[in-house]
Amino acid sequence: MILVFDTTALSRFLDEDKTILKVVANKDFDCYVFPLATDAEIRFGFMNGSRQADNFDKYNSVIQQLLFELVYPNQDTFLIYAELAVWAKQNRIALSNNDIWIAAITRQLGGRLLTLDGDFKHLPQIVLVNLE
Repeated sequence: MILVFDTTALSRFLDEDKTILKVVANKDFDCYVFPLATDAEIRFGFMNGSRQADNFDKYNSVIQQLLFELVYPNQDTFLIYAELAVWAKQNRIALSNNDIWIAAITRQLGGRLLTLDGDFKHLPQIVLVNLE
């Protein structure tokens, strides 16, 4: 099973949040991925913060240790993105473009999304990891 990290979950994972670490430690997943949008948002946060070098060092170390895979959008992702964006607009659900990209990658991979962002609960097309 594939575990997809959004920005909130990856950030908390890097901060060694016990709830997020527990999900990873359970070994229910055989693949850990994060979409390009997650990577971009994390890097923006690092560059906008005061501990750039430390954050980038830790990030690169964690990615290598856990064999995280960075997933780029492709033609299939673009179609899923469009479907989700249209669905959200028709249902008056406000989502950021990056959230829709993250959801599109999750759906394309058939993965489960690890998130602390409540916006994703409005997308019935996406399977979320239960953190309770």
